[in-house]
Amino acid sequence: MRSSYNQEIRILFAIFVFKIILLALLPLTGDEVYFIRWAQNLNIGYYDHPPMVGWLIYLMNYISGSHIFFRLFAVATTFVAAFVIYKIALLYRVERSKALLTSFAFLASPVDLLLMLMTNDVALLFFGSLGTLFLLYSLEKKEWLRYSILAGLFLGSAFLSKYFAVFLMLSLLIFSFYMYKLKALKNVLIVSAVVSLFIAQNLYFNYNSCWNNIMFNFFARTEESNYNIGTIIGYFGLILYILTPWGAYFLFKTKFEKTTLYKLLLSILGVAFFIFFVVSLKNKIGLHWFLLFTPYIFLFFSFLDEKNLAKLFKYNAIFTFLHVAVFMTLLLLPTSLLSGHKKYSDVVMYTQPQNICSELERFDDERIFTSSYSTASLLSHYCKRDLKVLFNNSKYGRLDDKLLDVRTLAGKEIAIFNKSPIREELLNGVCNSYMLENFEADGAIFYTAKCSGFKYDEYKKRYLDYQNEKFYNIPPWLPVGKCYFKERYYK
Repeated sequence: MRSSYNQEIRILFAIFVFKIILLALLPLTGDEVYFIRWAQNLNIGYYDHPPMVGWLIYLMNYISGSHIFFRLFAVATTFVAAFVIYKIALLYRVERSKALLTSFAFLASPVDLLLMLMTNDVALLFFGSLGTLFLLYSLEKKEWLRYSILAGLFLGSAFLSKYFAVFLMLSLLIFSFYMYKLKALKNVLIVSAVVSLFIAQNLYFNYNSCWNNIMFNFFARTEESNYNIGTIIGYFGLILYILTPWGAYFLFKTKFEKTTLYKLLLSILGVAFFIFFVVSLKNKIGLHWFLLFTPYIFLFFSFLDEKNLAKLFKYNAIFTFLHVAVFMTLLLLPTSLLSGHKKYSDVVMYTQPQNICSELERFDDERIFTSSYSTASLLSHYCKRDLKVLFNNSKYGRLDDKLLDVRTLAGKEIAIFNKSPIREELLNGVCNSYMLENFEADGAIFYTAKCSGFKYDEYKKRYLDYQNEKFYNIPPWLPVGKCYFKERYYK
């Protein structure tokens, strides 16, 4: 079979090589370095999401602490997803050649290329894909108990990667009973029993940590939602981007047989896409929302004939190489060409963080703070000193609420770093005195302040009281074991 697809394998190898080059050239992103910070502060859970990505990075750090090495997990995940596409297609009696071409079409797609970064969505795809495969194996093969346990372990790990896993598990539950009736009962019970252990772990963390994940994902994150036609258009645009216009055309021209595979895909994508559509009425849907479901989107292409599958692979590869050309051009451009852009300071900070670190060495004795979680995470990583977040009322990235006791800063001298000018009204009343400075790095101006005599009580009125109301206002129907924020500042 290898000789039949030599050209396709060469194309995939070229994409793989370019992907590795891009991994090496692409600077650390804010989310990536934030998750690295999770791993450096190992815990049973974190503010924003369940903890799996932090645990994975912690384990990988025993081999190498390089972010390029961490990103190799994302590369491996693309092959795992392609393998799952191939195996599910074979399980439901798709011809081997078409199953292989379908997985190739996924590996040649831009979505596969964009899976380069180590995020919790990558961990979700890795565990969710394998969990689905093992559940289907348990329903179709004789070794049902072993596969059911494996399905539970992987689906449980997907749940501890991101709550989106619930949508997948719900659709698999519907499919199992619809297609296999009572035969699926024993499988579902075993899988549910194993998954419940992972859910219990997450509930235990939330119960003893101010219900962080619940408060963020279901309250703070959705509070300012408003109906917006643009988000709905964006939602359908992302679906078209994943399918590609030619892929959508091929599907439109295809006559689908109502096979078990067809019903599986309708179950999975029907549930997820309906929920996403409802959310898109008021919220922006990002590409990462779809990553868990990309294997099942591409499995629809297994219904194409081999001629159109070959075309799909070819056109996807061309589209991907266009992406590579754009990315390579942007990454190899001198940063000075972007000096007039309003985000130029971000470009310099992410591409040349060591220059900023050398400037921050002047604050040898002071603790340094910033108002952005991504900035704090990035500079902590590169400067090898612990930067924390202050003067921030954002709903995102509130890890430092747990790590930093602001009371310990009372009366102390601290330093503040920012990418934009530091407003004096930010410091008035919070500092007994302050001194504003700035420095230049590769044409970008960065701003610092020395704050002497930090006034905790005033800071509490301006920031902690707001945060308590917005992010830690736990509904009375939720039982609370411990809440570090309230115990620290309000008892």
